[in-house]
Amino acid sequence: MDTVTSCHEWQDYRPGGPETMFAVDGVTVDGTGCRGSMASGPWMSGPENAAALGVLADNVLGYALIASAPPGRWSVSTEISFDFLSPPPSDGTRLSAEGRLVHSSPGTGLAEGAVFASDGRPVARCRQWGRFLDEGPAGPPGETVLTGPCRSAAALAGTVRENASAVDGRVRLSLPIEEDLVNPLRTLHGGITLWLTGLLAGLAVGSVGGPPVPASLSVSYLRPLVLGDVATFRAEITSSGRRLAVTQVTGFSGTGKPCIVALAHHHGSR
Repeated sequence: MDTVTSCHEWQDYRPGGPETMFAVDGVTVDGTGCRGSMASGPWMSGPENAAALGVLADNVLGYALIASAPPGRWSVSTEISFDFLSPPPSDGTRLSAEGRLVHSSPGTGLAEGAVFASDGRPVARCRQWGRFLDEGPAGPPGETVLTGPCRSAAALAGTVRENASAVDGRVRLSLPIEEDLVNPLRTLHGGITLWLTGLLAGLAVGSVGGPPVPASLSVSYLRPLVLGDVATFRAEITSSGRRLAVTQVTGFSGTGKPCIVALAHHHGSR
């Protein structure tokens, strides 16, 4: 297996609903990695929304991997993790992110990166394992994969909060996988999954008055949640004290198969 530090092949950016919803743009790749940015907003306020950086991070990490995949292959996420360093802004200022390849083999790759506030303050560090597929998305490169309407991030957050049931450290949510939530392969976007699992974990911790500060989030992608399915997410605190809470979030397909497993850590005040 070879370890590399640069991207050798750029495949055109394919934005969709998640990028529109979370105002992600400016995604570019050069010889040192991938970069992108997003606009912040009031829907990012509060510790349970720290993972709203997920779509931006998944783009810069994922496209760093795609640009380095063997010719004709595409990368899908198998694991994405976050370490939250400081609260993200919610005042309309922009955040930037960068990702770079740190390891690649014929079948897998690893990228790491960071997200920064407009003043250069580091907000989060992140990494992604990808698995290279023999076939990429259909359609010409550069074409948007969204053909219908797209909700705002605030509207989606409102829908989740309205329908999520949080009681005694447990949260349940059913969510239809609609077109504005999917990636170019027509499955639930990895960055949407990051944001959603972080939000549900935060709601679970908040329901018992646990430590409020998100410290880390790791998501394993076991199977795709496909467009048209109805996913069920369950969050449950597995351990909680004054200074540390650990929450597991599991996402199931409509047939009951586990597709997503996430682990979130919350700490006390910094």
